[in-house]
Amino acid sequence: MEDNNNATFVQQPIMQQPVQQQPVQQPIVQLKTNRSLGIVILLSIITFGIYLIVLFCKLSTEINVVASRADGKHTPHYIVSILLSFITFGIYGLVWSHKYSERVGLEAARRNTGIQFGAADFWIWSILLTIIFVGPFIYLYKLLQATNAINTSYNMYG
Repeated sequence: MEDNNNATFVQQPIMQQPVQQQPVQQPIVQLKTNRSLGIVILLSIITFGIYLIVLFCKLSTEINVVASRADGKHTPHYIVSILLSFITFGIYGLVWSHKYSERVGLEAARRNTGIQFGAADFWIWSILLTIIFVGPFIYLYKLLQATNAINTSYNMYG
């Protein structure tokens, strides 16, 4: 019998195939990333508020495009919110806005945008601080900043 205890083993380097980076598949639709509060206010004044409705329709569609794969949720279209708000004396609109703001905030956090946003912003700025007149504008500014950051991330990484 041979004694193999004194045998030395030389480890051969293992040749590995280089890891190939998979190209990021670009989204089918590039989402808008440059919305600004000034333009929104100006267009809302010119169109007697219709632009703001159109904007929220687009935003409610965009959050579904961006976040539905990750969170499995669906935000109803903004027009549905308006119609159901009439029936529920505005309560559905508050619930919709709360859930929408929370979803935007969670998606901003999931994508590491560095923007703090959520349902609390809706309640504080858009509801409670309406009495100082600028509260809703601050909410809209924060919402647009969060949406721009989320859409930028989506356009880059899908």
